Amino acid sequence: MPTSHSTEPGPGQKASRPHTDTALHAVAFREVWFARLIGIEQAHRVLARWRAVQADDPQGLLALRLDLISVRLAPPDEDACLRYRELATRLRASGDPEGAVMASSLALGTAAYGGDVLKAVAAFEQLVPDIEKMADPLERSIALGPSLYLYQALGNPAAYLRQANKMLTLAKGMGHKGMCEAASANLGIALYLAGDELGALRVLKSVLDSCGGDGGWIRFGAVVCLAGIHHALGNTDMVLSLLSAWAFPDRHAGMQPDAVNHFHALGAEVYARQGRLDEARRCLAFLEQVPEGQLSHEVRCQLVLSRAVYLQALGQPEQARQALDDAVRLAEFFSESHRVLGSHYWRSFAQLARDLGAWELAYGHLDRYVELEQKKKYLASEARRMVQQEHGEPDLAMLDEFRRDPLTGLANREQMRVQGDEWLARRLAEPVVLMMNLRRFNAINEALGHEVGDEVLVAVADRLRAATAVFGLALVARVYADQFALVVPRDGGDAPIRQLAATIFSTPLSVRGHLVDISAAWGVALAPDHGQAMQQLMSNAEIALHEDRQNCAGWTMFSPQLRKASPRQLSLVSELRRAARDDEFELLLQPKFSLADDRVTGAEALIRWNHPARGTVPPVDFIPFAEDLGTIRDITAWVLRRAMQITRRLEQVGLVCQIAVNVSAHDIGAASFGETLLRLLEETGARASDIRLELTESVAMNDPMQVAGRMRDISALGFQWSLDDFGTGQSSLSYLHRLPLHELKIDRSFVRNAGASKATITLLKAAIDLGANLGLRTVAEGAETQEDWDLLRQLGCDAAQGWLRARPMAVDAFVSWLARRG
Repeated sequence: MPTSHSTEPGPGQKASRPHTDTALHAVAFREVWFARLIGIEQAHRVLARWRAVQADDPQGLLALRLDLISVRLAPPDEDACLRYRELATRLRASGDPEGAVMASSLALGTAAYGGDVLKAVAAFEQLVPDIEKMADPLERSIALGPSLYLYQALGNPAAYLRQANKMLTLAKGMGHKGMCEAASANLGIALYLAGDELGALRVLKSVLDSCGGDGGWIRFGAVVCLAGIHHALGNTDMVLSLLSAWAFPDRHAGMQPDAVNHFHALGAEVYARQGRLDEARRCLAFLEQVPEGQLSHEVRCQLVLSRAVYLQALGQPEQARQALDDAVRLAEFFSESHRVLGSHYWRSFAQLARDLGAWELAYGHLDRYVELEQKKKYLASEARRMVQQEHGEPDLAMLDEFRRDPLTGLANREQMRVQGDEWLARRLAEPVVLMMNLRRFNAINEALGHEVGDEVLVAVADRLRAATAVFGLALVARVYADQFALVVPRDGGDAPIRQLAATIFSTPLSVRGHLVDISAAWGVALAPDHGQAMQQLMSNAEIALHEDRQNCAGWTMFSPQLRKASPRQLSLVSELRRAARDDEFELLLQPKFSLADDRVTGAEALIRWNHPARGTVPPVDFIPFAEDLGTIRDITAWVLRRAMQITRRLEQVGLVCQIAVNVSAHDIGAASFGETLLRLLEETGARASDIRLELTESVAMNDPMQVAGRMRDISALGFQWSLDDFGTGQSSLSYLHRLPLHELKIDRSFVRNAGASKATITLLKAAIDLGANLGLRTVAEGAETQEDWDLLRQLGCDAAQGWLRARPMAVDAFVSWLARRG
């Protein structure tokens, strides 16, 4: 009998029995299973050839194994459970305990299609000792596979992640490419369930690249997972791109039916929300032909939600509301933890309720979404903690491999800290921490464009990897934007490290035919002299780097003297900390007005410092200093908490006003910023939708890929983003449209006295038109005269703020003023 990779027998030619000591039924089962990894149709052809020789097996085990895999190849449904159970009984009676275990496990996996998941999980865990005794890695992997469906349906990311690692280890041991690809796809799903969206996207993209070509159910399964993750993160453009390439393929017969169904149910929602109703209708029509018993519970929920969105887009609100209620009821039937992992459904419910004008219902669903997101983060952290405690898992190192900077593949700041602390704890060597910042990188971006700039960063990363290879033990990370970090052993003295810094960019980089000369600033900290924890060493190396940028020395070693500051500065540091603690800060609110009807569309939060000795201190006198020191995050947290308290107060008196809060580079660069926002929402009882986060154009464009990812994560929590000071930075349009923005705030330099200059009017009009073309609301800052307001209205700007209409007001005054306006 030929293997799945051999030439198939010609017409009428009978397959021969393989020359092997392995049991005939096991060989047949393996060949059909491996053929399944190529395609379902291929598996049926190999199955048919083995059916032709099953009469040669006197024990009948071959026929039973072929029956087992025939059920697996058929579309899954609730009746499959009975067929698997019957086969398990017959296989056990025929002396095939391994086949019986596989059949029993597959029977339990059908609980995802409407069965009792808790009961099925309990039964599966009773099977585990028998599964662990199975000698054949393929059979053991097949028996483990159904647990993935069950743990996902149960909402247990830790167990899913653990099983995915086991299956990947088995696949690698078999050395079979298709099995490794399938197991890697499972790992990608596991990482997503465990809260590592970036790792999940990287793994699943690698599966797509590995599979090659257009076909294969593994590749299509990865596409479906990617679409689901991008949809949950709010990346509609990416979902549409995947739908365009993969919806309604001609090879549905070779795909996993559940994946095909889920993909089209999701596509119906996305297309309907985009107003592409013909395509949405095609997706729905496709699913209407699928028997309900072949739809998993989650697909049913997504399908009913998609139908509700479609009906709303058709202008049938009553039918849409009924379908929405049905979708909510289906979602409520998820287990509690599965509801947490499916939190994005409640965001979709809230969006649809809002579109239907059911605001109270929308806020209720949005509150549920925020609650579930908070629980989801807890489940994810517990999953990672539990798996990391299992030191026997050989593939845990692979998880770290995917928690990296998406552009360069280097470790990120957090990963560097964790690995560095492990290095210190294990006393591998006394480390030297080097922080490196590229000089004049902004000039490269401006001259060659952001795309080439990205390739320069990748080339820098490659050179750093190569240069540190001589140390044997080394860590390389991209900390932020054009700042990198290295950790190398100190045992060779300073000379090799200084030599690295002096020569690493002695020859130019070659990028897209350009020879790019690079120079760098270096800040250095030594252990244990300058710190005994990685965070402290990194902070001190950054202080030295800041000094090196100022004096252009090319190499600056940290010393305690670098921390010295003027008495006034030292006083200001302690006073800033006290100010946040003792509520010396004050928040003022400046309204934003619709230029169409003069409605108040929101307000911007402006901070002042009421210093007990110095009087009122404007932000220009302390915010830059706080940014330099890194204490700006404490101030941002204070402003966010106060803004959330105000929105809650407004809600309680029947008023609604979204408040905009400025976010610094330190805030968006912190991996914990999303957790800070969730904690503040929980403390204040506020709604994320009542807070708009403003990020300046210069910060957004400093590291657009990383910033965009962080912004999407926070958008998924329900917050909206505004790009502040637009027009003052160097935006790349290819990156700008990828940011999850809702609003462009045009800098006051384009607005003030714009009517006096034809060139300024042209630039102002271009900025307003760009916002409109990107589907963004445009807000003009600094409109101080009636002429400014009239011009902005004429040019099509949506809103404006300025002293002509309202000056910044204290909170009590603002609440009274807003109430009087009704």
